Amino acid sequence: TLHNTTMSDLHFTISDTNGAGGSPQTIPPHEVPIQGEMDHLPNNPPAVAERSTLEYMQEKLNSSAHPTVVIFHILFKAVALFLYIFGGWFLPSSSSRTGGGSFITLTVVIILLLAADFWVVKNVTGRLLVGLRWWNKVEEETTTWIFESHEQFDRPRAINPFDKSIFWTILYATPAVWVAMLFLAVIKFEINWFMVCIMALALSCSNVYGYYKCSSDQKARFEQLGAQVTQQGAMAVMRSNMLTVLTGQNSSSSAGTTA
Repeated sequence: TLHNTTMSDLHFTISDTNGAGGSPQTIPPHEVPIQGEMDHLPNNPPAVAERSTLEYMQEKLNSSAHPTVVIFHILFKAVALFLYIFGGWFLPSSSSRTGGGSFITLTVVIILLLAADFWVVKNVTGRLLVGLRWWNKVEEETTTWIFESHEQFDRPRAINPFDKSIFWTILYATPAVWVAMLFLAVIKFEINWFMVCIMALALSCSNVYGYYKCSSDQKARFEQLGAQVTQQGAMAVMRSNMLTVLTGQNSSSSAGTTA
């Protein structure tokens, strides 16, 4: 009868339905899920997919107030650097050393890209991304350099944090990259590429200096950095002097004991 049947007497048998001829398998009752026990689990759990680089960049650009300007802030720099690094692969083996026609064409294209980047950063991206502008005014024989900031006006506008971060990061990173390229050109004795690096450094450093003069925030950061470096240097000198004094006293004591 049913009321005399215990759980230990119940067994479940699963047969092979694919016709493979396997023997039936018996499952103990404690391994069989109770009805409704697994209803909370989804039938097809979604796979966790990692975001691609393109999606990440699109998300960052969506947080920008001027996404198109951000793209052009990077575009000319990136293309010029790409042609500088990989353009030599498409030149004849002796063209980059002898200054052949292909090398001259490539050099002109890179310099035009650098000039376009200089103009865009100076006149467009700095004004729209961080509210800064620097320019010069020529009156007869005198040239006056003018550095303007949105903070100078009665109603300074709000600056997007992402735009500000990307502007200053790319602005400072560009001369650093070209210094590395210049160092490699010197090591390899590539005089022709050396001149391209000098041109790139001159244009990028001009924008760095101009926007540094415009931004009171950047001036404060550099002053703070300089103060920290000075303080660390002074502490290092003090530790060195104290170590020298202590070492001298120990040497004198040892000499007196020996005498």
